[in-house]
Amino acid sequence: MYLVPDLDDDDDPDFDETFDPDAQTLTPRQCVVVARVATELADAVFADAHLLGNRPVQPGSGCAVLADLPECTWTQDATWRRTMARSFDDLSADAAAGLDPEPRCTGEEMALRLIIGRARTAMISDRFVEELTHLPAHKNDDDWDGPLDYLFQDHDVLTLFWAEPISDGVNLDPEDWFTPFEPELARDEDRGFRT
Repeated sequence: MYLVPDLDDDDDPDFDETFDPDAQTLTPRQCVVVARVATELADAVFADAHLLGNRPVQPGSGCAVLADLPECTWTQDATWRRTMARSFDDLSADAAAGLDPEPRCTGEEMALRLIIGRARTAMISDRFVEELTHLPAHKNDDDWDGPLDYLFQDHDVLTLFWAEPISDGVNLDPEDWFTPFEPELARDEDRGFRT
């Protein structure tokens, strides 16, 4: 008979205190849809950045994604817009790797809100049905409200759509949108843009 020592979680060298098996995450099908939608949105923003250059976004200009951002961003330059497009690409890469696309900066928070809104519509319309058939169905496949709760630290970025945004929000000025919330979680600064 072998005696198994009674280890507390703190004594177990393989115990990962950050892992919570009951924590909500995107389902595999949601990850696929989020990755695809995020890439489509990045494509659109890169195209609009190229088309507009440094000219401001105008309502009805056909720049669907850039025009969906708060008006305070409409006068940003082409480099800012390309950085915004990269935010969509970064979140797409997270989701394509099966990871929750947790925003690391304000730009990614805004990008993820747009992604989730369009992903919800895409899932309902069965746009990606062929790509999803090989993945098991999950009871949360159609739950797009949950990710709005557990993927975001707060909802301050939404106040930019108000006449008077909150004054104490973190990195709400468009110039600060790509400043990481936590420096240790910053993405690789040398990753560049699409070629």
